[in-house]
Amino acid sequence: MNVTITKIRIGNLSVNYAIPLVAEALGMDDDDSKVKSLAETIQKKTEGNPFFMLIFLRSLYDEKLLKYNFGVMKWTWDEDAVNSKIVTENVASVLVNKMNRLQEETQRMLMVASCLGATFRKSAVVEVMKNISRVEMKGSMRSLSGTAATIRSSSTSLLSSDMSNA
Repeated sequence: MNVTITKIRIGNLSVNYAIPLVAEALGMDDDDSKVKSLAETIQKKTEGNPFFMLIFLRSLYDEKLLKYNFGVMKWTWDEDAVNSKIVTENVASVLVNKMNRLQEETQRMLMVASCLGATFRKSAVVEVMKNISRVEMKGSMRSLSGTAATIRSSSTSLLSSDMSNA
């Protein structure tokens, strides 16, 4: 199999590029000025990392700090609440926090699926879940949650070494 891999380096975005990114994500790209303050806050909090900017924007929505107002047909947000929101430091923290907000049954399904590999059949997940008791799964989840800090610190050091080698 002959595959060519091309690396594309994307640096952090300045405010001038953050504004259209946020405007487009919210479908408000007809007038960037409407999202200017939100985009500036997001850019500052994420240091312009495009991935974190979109994740942060999604977390604002998930936490109901960013809402779509059907009465006026536009997105609204509370500037103070957005400004006070804390940004997580790395990808692992973002993913761990997101997974912790999932329902317990969904977490169980993801644990089983992750053990089956990158590709699997839905029926395989269902069959494995039938054969694992809730008690066993809860014990596994508790032991995994204790390793979340280890995952975070490991990914931080991996990300740091990747950045220094770039």
